[in-house]
Amino acid sequence: MSLPSMTPRNAARSVTTIAAGLCAALALLTATPRTSLAETWPDHSITILLPYAGGGMMDFTVRSLAKDLTETLGQTVVVEPKAGGAGVVATLATANAKPDGYTLLITAIGPVVLRPLMEKGATADPGKDLTPIALLGDTPNVILASPKLGVSTVAELRAYAAQHQNRLTIGHPGVGTMGQFCGMLLAAKTHITATMVGYRGAAPIIADLLGGQIDIGTPAYGPGSNAVKMLAVTGSARLASLPNVPTVKESGLDMECATWLAIYGPPGMPRPIVDKLNAAINAFLKKPESHAAFAKVGLSPLGGSPERLRDRAKFDTAVWQPIVGGSAPK
Repeated sequence: MSLPSMTPRNAARSVTTIAAGLCAALALLTATPRTSLAETWPDHSITILLPYAGGGMMDFTVRSLAKDLTETLGQTVVVEPKAGGAGVVATLATANAKPDGYTLLITAIGPVVLRPLMEKGATADPGKDLTPIALLGDTPNVILASPKLGVSTVAELRAYAAQHQNRLTIGHPGVGTMGQFCGMLLAAKTHITATMVGYRGAAPIIADLLGGQIDIGTPAYGPGSNAVKMLAVTGSARLASLPNVPTVKESGLDMECATWLAIYGPPGMPRPIVDKLNAAINAFLKKPESHAAFAKVGLSPLGGSPERLRDRAKFDTAVWQPIVGGSAPK
């Protein structure tokens, strides 16, 4: 039996067919581990990095979430404090971690939106260096006063400042945080010459307010905020849990500051793992007990898709870019 002759055209077709088959096989082999990883995740403990000192609103929130995810996912979810650089240390650690879903980050608007605007390259870019997973909620910042001042309202604070050459010290949770910007806005609106003092989170601010080392604090509202005199909340409305504390606008200042919390992962996380995490977090946020717990710390649940978090970060970048790019906020 004679074999069919191999013409140049037939040979080309054969090579093309073989190449296509090899590419398909290679793609299948490449995809298999990724798919398998998503299907079996998680098979050991998960770590959520906490970028600030414990005791604040973020600490309370992430520990509530970790407890729920442990039950939902069937693996222990550990909270690991990693303070430093006003959130930058934990953010960069997440950006450099393996994208396997076992290292996550709880963070606020500061490290992923405000700090990158202030100092390019100082921290991770949320658009390319992190994987958005879910918005948790947002809360207003608060204006706290040291007991040594003897003031109970923003008007009394302004009068006190006038009697002391309009010079006050304002504590904030760190460079590039919403607390810092809130303190700057407060100083600008009240014509105070402020000495801004950075801390690693809200807890040490409150400790120094109680001790009289600083005059004013502007952290996000948290469980410890009630330990000192609260002059105003910086949101658009009063908190349901603090009906007697006015907003700054009610106190005569045209300003508004709010801090949102979110969960991110390393860049390149498989979408099935992201979706599984997102679904578990949204289920947690919808529980009545979560709403009740969040209300105690002034946090309004948000949730939604990873794209909602991505878009929120983009929106806030556009809002704050002109302020960060200029001089002190007006």
